[in-house]
Amino acid sequence: MNKAAIFDLDGTLADTALDLLNAGNLTFEEMGINYRLKENLDEGISSKGGRSTIREGLLKANGYIEEESVEKLYPIFLKNYEKVIDENSKLYDGTLEMLEFLSSKKIRLGVCTNKPKKQADILLKKLGIHSFFEIIVGPDTYGCAKPNPKPLKKIIDFLGSSLNSSVLVGDTSTDYMTSQAASVPFILVLYGHGVVHQNFNTSCTPYLAKSALGMADLILKIIKKY
Repeated sequence: MNKAAIFDLDGTLADTALDLLNAGNLTFEEMGINYRLKENLDEGISSKGGRSTIREGLLKANGYIEEESVEKLYPIFLKNYEKVIDENSKLYDGTLEMLEFLSSKKIRLGVCTNKPKKQADILLKKLGIHSFFEIIVGPDTYGCAKPNPKPLKKIIDFLGSSLNSSVLVGDTSTDYMTSQAASVPFILVLYGHGVVHQNFNTSCTPYLAKSALGMADLILKIIKKY
């Protein structure tokens, strides 16, 4: 049975909050929405993804949110996001070395993200780590998003692993709920968006990663139990 480590993308492998924020502002400007997210203040909003960013802009500009408008604006947001997708986004310190180490130990690697697959592929290639992952799954891959456990389970099956021989690494409550629904061990990234920008409770799991390099040893420790 193969051992596998599956990673969230935004806030886990890379800090992407500012580029998401800028994509939101480009969308607001293009569509005449009188609101702008502010750097160093609103990354907690943008780090939750495109739809959350759009909702915030509509709420602040109009005082209410219509989900129909959110869905209408989302493709425009994605178009703008591709323009700025790697202007500020960067790997967390030690991430490249961590992936190299896990690969050298024959750990099978995958990505389970709520970012659409096209944009996930673009970003991972821009960051220079796309080739480490045998499978990259977004919400459009199987028609559902985290915390639905289906994408995670599909990745584990593809990698020839099992629920007990795999680990999910993430930074938000969505990642945690996904791991619980799939009965997969969960590592919480303490330096990611969920803890830094969204005040996610760190007591949800005993497995806490203070650094990417430290995470590598933690992954091996967990999956060697089985």
